[in-house]
Amino acid sequence: MARKNRNEMSFIEHLEDLRWHIIRTLVVIVACSVFFLIRPDIIFDKVILGPKDLNFPTYQVMCALGERLSLNGLCIDELNYDLFYLNISSPFFLYLKIAIMGGAIFAFPYILWEIWRFVRPGLHLHEKRNLGGLVFVATLLFYIGCFFGYFLLAPFSINFLANFELSDQVKNQFTFDSYLGILTGMVLWTGVIFEIPMIAYFLARMGLLTNKFMMQQRKFAFVASLVLAAVITPSGDAFSLFLVATPLWALYEVSIIVVRRVEKRMAKEEGSDASPA
Repeated sequence: MARKNRNEMSFIEHLEDLRWHIIRTLVVIVACSVFFLIRPDIIFDKVILGPKDLNFPTYQVMCALGERLSLNGLCIDELNYDLFYLNISSPFFLYLKIAIMGGAIFAFPYILWEIWRFVRPGLHLHEKRNLGGLVFVATLLFYIGCFFGYFLLAPFSINFLANFELSDQVKNQFTFDSYLGILTGMVLWTGVIFEIPMIAYFLARMGLLTNKFMMQQRKFAFVASLVLAAVITPSGDAFSLFLVATPLWALYEVSIIVVRRVEKRMAKEEGSDASPA
């Protein structure tokens, strides 16, 4: 039986269609989570606890860079804190939580693909072609953001907070829950922040964002990048601010280019629609 056109479907049929999209998405997330369940040694020791190891790639690179630039502050040579579980059930539930979150990150391209499949029947032909490519770009930006958060933001933020001492009489010990919360929060939120060009694209398509407006707000965007970088990187040193603010500013500049191209494309489409047959 041929699938009905989206415009011919009733409200109940829309809900049924959405339900199957959600079910397939959840099945894929669970399937991706299995890898994290069967290899906890790799996930915990190498990935989750990676920023707690002095051999973490970021620390090695930053130390080498610090030696080259004669900046001793870039080298992290001591991780003076311990992690522990607060409750007897914490290891098991954190084990499941990490598996589900990891499965969702791995399944992100499929999640976007299911969203695309759901909205596709209601789109025009040229919108279908554009949206298909946008799914790939959105996935790429998300993973770039996740890698940026994991290899740069999370290690510096965790170690600054964990090694911050009010008194040498108090030993730094933290729950694994709090460590995991900062790590996953940095990774996921940075992945979302890197979707700014995609958000700008859709706002421009809806006529809610213009290239002129973004050009006028450039100075404010630069200040906002510094403020957001200061919030994300608690250490507050100039190098960390530069390290985080630069890609945020670059994302805004990319968004300007995206909005400009959208406006040109929409003007071209309106011109072709207005031309006589």
